[in-house]
Amino acid sequence: MSQPQLFALPVLNETPTHHRLCLHVNGIARMIDTQNIVYLQSEVNYTRFYLKDGKTYLEAKTLKYFNGLLEGPEFIRIHKSFLVNRSQIMTITPDYVLLRNGVELPISRRKRRALKKSRILVKSWTISTSTTITNNLIKNN
Repeated sequence: MSQPQLFALPVLNETPTHHRLCLHVNGIARMIDTQNIVYLQSEVNYTRFYLKDGKTYLEAKTLKYFNGLLEGPEFIRIHKSFLVNRSQIMTITPDYVLLRNGVELPISRRKRRALKKSRILVKSWTISTSTTITNNLIKNN
């Protein structure tokens, strides 16, 4: 008898364009696309997720845990209580971040120094600072 012919499966080299997180909502596991997350807020040992569609979810894990999962260029930690999706940032100043949904979040002094040192958002600061200065000059005249 002859052996059956085996064949090799092709290797997929495609990398996913976005990632998903599994959140537990009312005892049900839900998959959430990370691109739909606007920001995460720490609430002691819980983390609240704010999504683009306006929904919020509370997960019984710390922000530090999710910071480790979402580490990379897509999310930045701007405060000990906030982790923000970079694609949702509309304006950034040395004191706060304005998101596309109109929410204004504070930047801590420590994180401001770290962001400036790593040059992650220096270009954005320059643009928003000059715009602010221009707007203030127009209002004062």
